[in-house]
Amino acid sequence: METNQRRQRSTIKQNTQNKKISKRSVNRRAKKNKNNYMKAHRKKFSFRKSLSRSTGFYLDYSLMLIMIILIGIGLVMVYSSSSTTTDSLKGVLKSQVIFAVFGLFMMMIVARVLDYHILTNKYVARGLYIFSLILVLLLLTPLGKNYNGATRWIVIGGFNFMPVEFVKVGIIAALACRISSLGEKMKYFRVVVWLIAWYGVVPAAMLYFISNNLSSAIIILGMAFLITFVAYPGYKPYIAMFAGATAFISVAFSAILSAIQKGDGFRSTRILAWLHPEDYADGEAYQTIHGLYAIGSGGLFGKGLGKSVVKLKLPEAYNDMIFTIICEELGLFGALCVLIAFGVLLWRIAHVARNAPDMQGALLCAGVFSHIALQVLVNIAVVTDTIPNTGVTLPFISKGGTALLILLLEMGVVFNVSSQIKDELNE
Repeated sequence: METNQRRQRSTIKQNTQNKKISKRSVNRRAKKNKNNYMKAHRKKFSFRKSLSRSTGFYLDYSLMLIMIILIGIGLVMVYSSSSTTTDSLKGVLKSQVIFAVFGLFMMMIVARVLDYHILTNKYVARGLYIFSLILVLLLLTPLGKNYNGATRWIVIGGFNFMPVEFVKVGIIAALACRISSLGEKMKYFRVVVWLIAWYGVVPAAMLYFISNNLSSAIIILGMAFLITFVAYPGYKPYIAMFAGATAFISVAFSAILSAIQKGDGFRSTRILAWLHPEDYADGEAYQTIHGLYAIGSGGLFGKGLGKSVVKLKLPEAYNDMIFTIICEELGLFGALCVLIAFGVLLWRIAHVARNAPDMQGALLCAGVFSHIALQVLVNIAVVTDTIPNTGVTLPFISKGGTALLILLLEMGVVFNVSSQIKDELNE
């Protein structure tokens, strides 16, 4: 009896030890399998966080083609618009060609080598945003250059640039980073209002009061509005916000009109020149009057490339008013071709945004879309006298090295997102 009890205790003890050994072995085996799996997929896991790409590259040829066409049209029209100057080929066109070639080179580096997720890193995104605001504050220093009554340029050595172009990049990166980190909090509209206030109203107000640049302030605010609209799950609050903004603008415009007769400030004169351009044909409305004449005299197919008459009267017609030279030399047909090209470009960018691998890629593409779309709309509205005259260039076409370089870098990000859509499909 006692011997049987000892055997039974020994068997229970042995079974218990076997169970412990079995549990340890299972845990050890599971840990080993996990380490082997992580080792085998280490490149895949680190891909999203690494600076350089580790997969293949797919080029969106349709997007590239339409972008090259717009750049080509821009170079031709810049040369045609500047042919009245003696050094147009050596000066204006040469500078634009250099920036175009260098911008395309940098665009391919951004598209092929880097990973767009580096822009949505919180340190990089916040750094770009703060750096852009610091550049705006530098306009108050001796580095700021006053031109035609507004300080919008920074001159360092022999190089000059507009800080507003860097602000646009900073806003796109910062909003893409912040929105993707909020997650489900984006369903609360108060969060959207805070984002628009911090990343839209603040830089827009700085640009308006420091550089007297109302058009760029409107574009910055519109970019923040459209990017958050893409991320927010509803649309009714945006309708209410748009209605409130419209009412506010109407009241403000009425107040400005009533106060115009009491002062002759810079902004008041521009509004009067917009309402009655014939009364200011030799002053504030000089460009508007001649631009409208160029649009009307172009006819259906234009006077021919290089045969513009208005460019002889417009100062620096290759900048903000280049669309009027397109209408005069290429006619309504040429102007519609340019607008269709912009429409196709925006449609392809929207296609990339809808099919982006993640939220960061979609928001970055939405930011580039809003930048190009708003700038085209404002420029066309200015040259057709729909809104008061203000300095906004036509993307890819107007003369402007910094603006073209920033646009090409943004397009490099779009190509990067587009190529990773292909990578996801291949996986």
